[in-house]
Parts: sequence; structure tokens; C-alpha cells
Amino acid sequence: MSLRILLVDDEPAIKISFRQLTDWAKTPYALCQTASNGEEALAYIRTHPVDIIITDLKMSVMNGIDLIRALKREHWDIPTMVLSNYSDFELVREALTAGAVDYMLKANISADLLLEHLDKIAINIQDRQRDREEALQQKQQLELQNRKILLNELRDFFLDETITQEELSEETNSSLLFSRPGIILTLFFHEDIKREKLKRVAPNLQTLLMETFSLTTAPVSLMTHHNEILYCVTNSEISECDAPKKAKTFIRQIATYFGVYPILCCSDPIVGLTECRRAYHKCIHARRMTFYDADCSILFTRDIHFIDRISSDEIPSIIDSILYSMGSGRQGEVSRWVHKALTDWAALPLDPLLLCMNCAHLFEGVALSTDVRNLHSQVQDYQQRLLHASNLNELEATLCEGLLLLQKDNRNEFKNYKREVQVVMRYVNMHYKEHITLDQIADAAGLNRSYLCRLFKKEYGESVFNYLNTIRMEKAAEMLRNDPNLYIQEVAAAVGIGEPFYFTRRFKEYFGVSPRDFVMRLEGAANVGVAGYAEDFCPVLSGK
Repeated sequence: MSLRILLVDDEPAIKISFRQLTDWAKTPYALCQTASNGEEALAYIRTHPVDIIITDLKMSVMNGIDLIRALKREHWDIPTMVLSNYSDFELVREALTAGAVDYMLKANISADLLLEHLDKIAINIQDRQRDREEALQQKQQLELQNRKILLNELRDFFLDETITQEELSEETNSSLLFSRPGIILTLFFHEDIKREKLKRVAPNLQTLLMETFSLTTAPVSLMTHHNEILYCVTNSEISECDAPKKAKTFIRQIATYFGVYPILCCSDPIVGLTECRRAYHKCIHARRMTFYDADCSILFTRDIHFIDRISSDEIPSIIDSILYSMGSGRQGEVSRWVHKALTDWAALPLDPLLLCMNCAHLFEGVALSTDVRNLHSQVQDYQQRLLHASNLNELEATLCEGLLLLQKDNRNEFKNYKREVQVVMRYVNMHYKEHITLDQIADAAGLNRSYLCRLFKKEYGESVFNYLNTIRMEKAAEMLRNDPNLYIQEVAAAVGIGEPFYFTRRFKEYFGVSPRDFVMRLEGAANVGVAGYAEDFCPVLSGK
């Protein structure tokens, strides 16, 4: 492409001679226009691209020096060469001071000399263009790097609620997007999509989002997890009445283009970074609704209200009913109790995390009320499966399956005691890992603490706390049988005793030997006798 030259001179002869000076078509330059003074030149430059200006110094209306100053004032970065006579030395010096890059004497103008001067200017233009491109590239790289830092900082802020807004950088805090009302959208993929794939398609997803919701401003986009993207969208660009319809279109288009149906969660309008983070976590919370309805793909946080607690006597009551049904041999009735409980909790709806914990707690209560010594590993496996169930149907099926296993081997070790004592025994078996008090046990049984103590000792033959100690010591012994390398403080903490020295004393009172000797006898080991370390801080078998 030829460099475009604008000639500014009020002498027609100069204009004609310049046009005829050389065959411009054979040079890398083009004489695109002529002007008679500085004002005409400025008017042309404002509407047409110009690469080089050649101007006379002495002209009416606006001379060459005033033109150079005007170009500088209006920020036109166009190299200017001045034409002068022998007597114009002071004007030439003034022009060079004002910003001209070169000059030529009119009397010496020839094709070769003119092209020589133009070539020098062209090299200068190329150097400046290269410098500008390098500077632009460095600026873009810096902006990209700063944006990555900003997005990483935002991602950490959204995922870690302990980070305060004051701890963020000034650039993050001053983001205009978060100072205007907006909404949070989260896009979550069920499938085990790889992080690299989601990163690769993320720009296409954002384009699809902007087109579907007719957004004019690109939202802040954060890849919060390997299968999740968070969008912060200016609220003014999404009308509340159109949001559900456009959300459905967005999900359908993703399914069409990428072959998967994600879950889209949409928050209420919010303002500010802290509110954005709170809205994001509400989206995560709302997404748990898919536990009850696996087919839902669009959720609005304003519509999701989970219950996070149930009556304290609800689970013990269900355990009693299940145990009664199991004792009667009515397998179908056990399943009906499970189905009723889960249906009632789902109707609330109960928070799915709490629901899974309740089912694990329920299963544990039933298991502890039976002789499960031969099913210890299966019981633990079912508890983990219940805690990590992915939907309501899976949870119900797992719980029924586990209870059926217990029913087949049902030997209720509590059945010879009164109902109130059975409740106490189950409570102790379920909470022995905690610091429990007599008042707590009495409340669980619904009895006066004095009456409870008398009744329990009459039925069981020992006090409630002796029974609690028995459970703890037996559990501790079971742990040591399974793993003789455990530390004493680990075993003590696992059975609800915070002080290792006290645990060791109670263990020896119960079994007649210390935990170390207990393990050594189990292993048939010789007297190891490693001294110099306190028993409560070192592995049991080594005596440390």
C-alpha cells in the first residue's frame, strides 16, 4: 500500500511540478491531494487518511508553522516535511522546533532528492509503527495478565468466604460491574466433563449467553470448578419476565451444540461484591434441588427454600417403628416406613445434605440396636453410601437394602429391656463419640434424670455411665484390633474421651491391661519395652 502524501502550497506551479516530478505510480508513494493553506489541509486531514505532509512555510490564511502547531494541538501524528527558500533559514529552524521532521529547498527539488527524503520519512514511519505495535502488544499482554490475576482473585473470593472484600486489590474492588445491580448465573454440568474441554468451549458458551439474553456488555465469567462456570450479568440487561423463557432457550441451545444438559441457577438482583458472593452460594444451595428432581435444569434461588432441621424426637420415633416392624418380621412394613419418612422430608423440602445425614443416623440407630458384629464392614459401607447418595431414589433404595440386611440377621440386643431403657441404650451407642451428659440422655429418653438412673440400674444392673464406659472401652478395643499402630490420643478422641491419660486409666480398669499391653497380647509380641516417650502421644504397639 502506497504512503499517501498531502502537498500544502499556495503556488499552482509548485503543485503542478510536484505532480509531474516523477511517475508516482512506480513509487511507494501517492500524491493523494493538494491544499492551498493550513486550514484547507486540516479540513482534508479530518476526513481523509494522510501518511506524510509536505508543506510550504509562507502561505496566507494559515502558514506552514501554524499548520504544524495545529496538527500537534489536535494530536495528529503525521510526519511533516517543509519546503523553504534560501532566505527562510529562521523559519525552517522554527518549523523543526515546532515538530517538522525534515526540510527541502525549493530550488534543489528533484525526483531523486525528493524520493530520498521520502524514503527516510518512510523508514521513520515504519519504525514508529513497529514501536506502536510492540507497545500495543505489551499493553495487551499486560492487560491479559492483569485480567487473569483479577479473575483468579475474584474466583478465590467467591469460593473462600473467609476472604473479606477489604483484602481484595483496589482494581477488583473498583470494578464498575459490581457497583451496578446485577444477577449471578451459574452453569453446572452433570457429566464428568474435563476441565480442558470446558475451558475450550467457555468462550462459545459466553457468546451463546450474550446472544440469547441480548447482552451488550460481556459478563464477568469465572470457571469456579472443573464443571462449573459463574457469570456476573448486569441486571438492567435481563428483564425479570423474559429471564425464564430465555433461560430455557439457552439450555436448549447448549444441549444442541454440546450434547449435554447443564443446570442453570439464577439469583435475585444484587449489588456489590459481597452480595455477589452470597448470591453465588445461594445458587450452589439451590442446585441441591436436583437431588429431588433430577430432570430440572433451570433454578431460581428465590423459589428454593430448604428446611434445615426436624424435630429431635422424629428419628428415634422412626427407629422404634422400624425395629418393631423388623422384630415382627414384616419386611414390607419396613420399606413403607422408609418411604413415608423420605416422602415427608422431601415434601418440606429438607436440605438434601441433612436428609442424607438423617438417613445415615437412622440406619446407625437401627444397626446399634442389633447385634451387628458380623456385619461391621457392611454397616460402615452402607453409612457411606447413604451420606453420598446422589438422588432421592438412590437414597431410599440404599436405606431399604441396608435395613433388609440388618433384618435378616436381626438379634435385637436391647429387646429384653423396657422401651425407655432401649432408647437410652440407642442414644448412648449413637453418641458415645461425643461429650454427653446425664441431662442430655434424660432428655432423649423423655425421663426425669433421677428416675432414669434408678430405672436403668434396675433393668441393666449398672449405672448409665458404667454402660457408657463399657461402650467406649469396647469400641476402643475394636479400633486397636483393627489397627494396632493407632496413637492413644486418636483412640481416646474417637470414643469421646479428650484426655489420653484418663482414657489409659479407664482402659486398664476395664481390661486389666494398658492399651499397649492389650495390643501386644493380641499380636503375641515380645516385651518391646521402648521407653522415653509418653504413652498418650505415640503409637500404642511401640509403647511410644
